[in-house]
Amino acid sequence: MESSKFMVPLQRNYNTMSRKKILHFGLNRSGTNYLKQLLERHFNVGFLNVEEERGHPLHKHFRIYDNKELIGRPNFMNDQVFKSFQAFEASVFSNKKPDMYVVISKDPYSWHLSYSRWGEKNNWPESPHPYILEYNEFYGKWLEFSGQTNRIVFIRYIDLLKHPRRELKKLRDRFDLEVTKKLNSAGRIRKVPMSHRFSSKKARYYTQQAYLDEFSREALAQLNMHLNREVAGQLGYKIYEK
Repeated sequence: MESSKFMVPLQRNYNTMSRKKILHFGLNRSGTNYLKQLLERHFNVGFLNVEEERGHPLHKHFRIYDNKELIGRPNFMNDQVFKSFQAFEASVFSNKKPDMYVVISKDPYSWHLSYSRWGEKNNWPESPHPYILEYNEFYGKWLEFSGQTNRIVFIRYIDLLKHPRRELKKLRDRFDLEVTKKLNSAGRIRKVPMSHRFSSKKARYYTQQAYLDEFSREALAQLNMHLNREVAGQLGYKIYEK
């Protein structure tokens, strides 16, 4: 159901005329903290996401998709269904809208491994559904919304690792962002919340796709069977098979 119970005024967040207001979204373990630190380091931007209430539509991991049976964690549960991007914004913003939405993703294979390990580390109960179905629904909904506005941009975690300057320049040009630190100096961030120090070995794990070696033929086939290939393709990812 569409609701206005999360309505928030934005006037208090606008400190300068040049500061652009951002909402960033992504599934857990997709690089949201990495993205935020990179943007804050180089641009005069302010983030409007809420931090604590995970069932709030402005939480970075909010399960915005319609199929609420695919919400694996109780703290993410919500009954908010938005039939359009305009309905989403109308439900949470009373006046001034964000300047931009940035949606970050990992490829489905590295994300699945990272998310599964995170669940094991935190002793999550066994999921009644394959995790990749959450991936399909989450990014499928944002892709749907992106056809209704020009303020949504998709960023791939791997591109931030390989080409941080290029990706930051794209965002600067698209949204006319004020630069606070030279983009030519943009490099890899070594430490973000909820993660260990980011070593060169870990970077190679992603940039050289070493994670694919962790899949057996059967496990890869099982993941591919449930993966929405259209969603993966629209995000810019290839389908891998052994």
